[in-house]
Amino acid sequence: MRDEFKKWLSLPTRFRDLDPMNHVNSSIYFVYFEMARTEYFKDTGIVQFRAAGKTGIPVVSQTCNYRRQVFHPSTLDVGIRCTELREKTIHLAYEIYLEDTDTLVADGASISAWVDLTIPKAIPLPDELRNAIKNFEGI
Repeated sequence: MRDEFKKWLSLPTRFRDLDPMNHVNSSIYFVYFEMARTEYFKDTGIVQFRAAGKTGIPVVSQTCNYRRQVFHPSTLDVGIRCTELREKTIHLAYEIYLEDTDTLVADGASISAWVDLTIPKAIPLPDELRNAIKNFEGI
């Protein structure tokens, strides 16, 4: 449901997103998720907690459910929100709609782990990062 999401991105489809069947290729939805995730991490301040070469937050799992074909040209509304904070991971949900409609074209989820890149191994989320997400989401 749209009202559960505080972060939205408007993305136009691109000719390069299409496959031979002339609709947006299934792999591109993960690009849309990544674009939304990058903006979400900027807006929540998560990027400020990363230390180059020392800590990071890679995706360790993601899924996508395809609900309806999308043809070019279209503009999509991509919503992202945090559904769960665990000790070492952030769980995110995504919904993609045709612009300014309630036509759901895809939804999905991802899990990102807070990683010490020098080990490399998942480590507990910093309290400041956890608080930044809670403040952004209003939880």
